[in-house]
Amino acid sequence: MASDDRRHVVARPTLSQPIAAPPLLGVTEPIPRALLRLAVPAFLSFGLRVAYQWVDALWVRGLGVDATAAVTTSMFVMWWVYSLNDIFAIGVTAYVSQLLGAGDRRRAGVAAFKGLRASALLGILGTLAGLLAARRIYALMGATSGVIDQGGRYLAVILGAAPVPMMALTCESIMRSSGDTRTPLLIDFCAVALNALLDPILIYGFGPIPAMGVSGAAWATVAAQTAMLAGYLTVAARGHRAFPLARRADGPPVRIGHMGRVGLPAAIIGMLFSVVYMVFSRSASRYGAASLATVGIVNRVEAIQFMTAAAIGTAASALVGQNLGARRPERAVEVIKTGARWSMGLSLVLTALLMAFPHSFIGMFTADPEVHRVGVPYLRVLSACLVFVGIEVVTSEAILGSGHTAAISWIFSIVSLVRIPLAFLVPEWTGGGVLSIAWLITLTCAMRSLIIVAWAARGSWKRGLHGELHGTSGVPATTPAPPGAA
Repeated sequence: MASDDRRHVVARPTLSQPIAAPPLLGVTEPIPRALLRLAVPAFLSFGLRVAYQWVDALWVRGLGVDATAAVTTSMFVMWWVYSLNDIFAIGVTAYVSQLLGAGDRRRAGVAAFKGLRASALLGILGTLAGLLAARRIYALMGATSGVIDQGGRYLAVILGAAPVPMMALTCESIMRSSGDTRTPLLIDFCAVALNALLDPILIYGFGPIPAMGVSGAAWATVAAQTAMLAGYLTVAARGHRAFPLARRADGPPVRIGHMGRVGLPAAIIGMLFSVVYMVFSRSASRYGAASLATVGIVNRVEAIQFMTAAAIGTAASALVGQNLGARRPERAVEVIKTGARWSMGLSLVLTALLMAFPHSFIGMFTADPEVHRVGVPYLRVLSACLVFVGIEVVTSEAILGSGHTAAISWIFSIVSLVRIPLAFLVPEWTGGGVLSIAWLITLTCAMRSLIIVAWAARGSWKRGLHGELHGTSGVPATTPAPPGAA
């Protein structure tokens, strides 16, 4: 990028004023440095996001195993809601990153504005689910009456406020697409700190504040998510350079329907994943509350690895989009290869730790001896698939930044649909109880990872969204590097 562009800064633009284009280090600096710069704050942010459920689960331990099972399995439902938001959040990621890579900041701002508005409207579906079906959702998972009671009260509050976290997640996607993962980290940290502060007060009561049990944990989370959204909106109002926002722009129109077509296949992945884990929970519930709690708890432990891979993949997605927008597909390929190597190494380390110290990880959530008896072999079996999960998450997340989401969605969706009947059949065929579910997850993860890598190697995603964004038929196979590119 030219030196004049690097010095061009406009103070606090409004939605109707021109917005200056910030420098895009993602298309000029060395790939490992760019990936690390974005991935480390993203990893910490994902950790803080997981901490919402961890903090709630840790504080409700004193309420018993039903409360623990209710809070830990609630995340499977929230995945569905957050994945619904991906219809627009993924589209925003692809559009904003590629438009910024092409130097069209104003149209990137229009994409951000329309995506944020769509997330707010879509969140109303989650609110309706919370008001009308919270207890019924737990009943569908085959939970015991105690878990249905505790979970229904927790989920009614969390789902009722669904528009708040959905808008916040879209704001986060906008900033990360622009190459800023540090500001979301700061906002996430403040929100989680507030959640941790409010949890014991609202769960167990303090002074004039009555004890609300699991409902208190839910209200603490909602308060923290509201503070998080307020932080993002404040950043946007102040004209942060990594938060392009505009109502109108010259050039081809940015259509929310087009963004939805990019995001819908990716959203289906997450929604089906949520449904599958609800099915796993229902299957596990046949073997008792400890087995049901095990599915939720081990999933929380797995989240350590998942958030590592997702952080690398999210950073890679922004870089892939920016480089495809700048017509540098060779750099986009190298971004994915670098991220996959990093994820493989980190996954091997975590696998060794989980194999060696399973009781320590499960003990973070419960001291119940039956959960430890069931959970230790379950966790050891699942740890065998972490390397495959790491590679597939980085590869698929990175390619989502290209806007080519349909093939990835087909791969994930077919595997998810196959898992649904097998979740009930495999335990019956093998007589292995909930441990059979762990083997099912591990083997299908390995198979899915190999298919995704094989498809990514074909390279059809390198075209990006050039035709949709600029009204042309595609991108030449070889294109000149932008001025100042390394």
